[in-house]
Amino acid sequence: MGRWFCHQTIGRYFSLRISGLEHLPTQGPAIICPKHQRWEDIPIIGMALPPPLHYIAKVELFQQPVVRELLGAWGGVPVDRKNPRATLSSFKRLLPLLVNRAFIVLFPEGTYFVGRVGPGKHRLIQLLLKLQGQEGLKCLPFVPVGVNYEPRPHGYIVHVQLGPPLIAPGPRQAPALTKVLMSHIARLSGF
Repeated sequence: MGRWFCHQTIGRYFSLRISGLEHLPTQGPAIICPKHQRWEDIPIIGMALPPPLHYIAKVELFQQPVVRELLGAWGGVPVDRKNPRATLSSFKRLLPLLVNRAFIVLFPEGTYFVGRVGPGKHRLIQLLLKLQGQEGLKCLPFVPVGVNYEPRPHGYIVHVQLGPPLIAPGPRQAPALTKVLMSHIARLSGF
């Protein structure tokens, strides 16, 4: 329903060009890591990728009625950047999703960076890596996704490009994985 709604609304202004879908694992679990430039990135990723997605999103978005409903329909998991304990509680909801082979969207920059790529937040990636090995969960693939907006007279062409998945054996490698992931996202986004 959410995907249909997005195609009927913002889909009229954003024409998608998708490449690299062969890099998306055929089944989950997987962590999808897109570039974050605009609020529209959230529904655009949902429209671009075929499997049902669950989003890790800032808790403030869950306070806006329409956005809350969309994120809820998309399996949103709130992250409270001001209250780390609340974030840990939210992350506990991720383990059952991942064990059930879910595709989780994490914007590793944590906020918008227009025209450039931000440094990436390795703490969120570290929390995900800590879930590996629990309840039989194997190494999680982190799929870098470039997003680039090309203006046109009545909207945008949005280029969404997926790169090969990256993995790390454990949480200690989170800073290195984040750095490599952000490098791939920058290249795939054309920065």
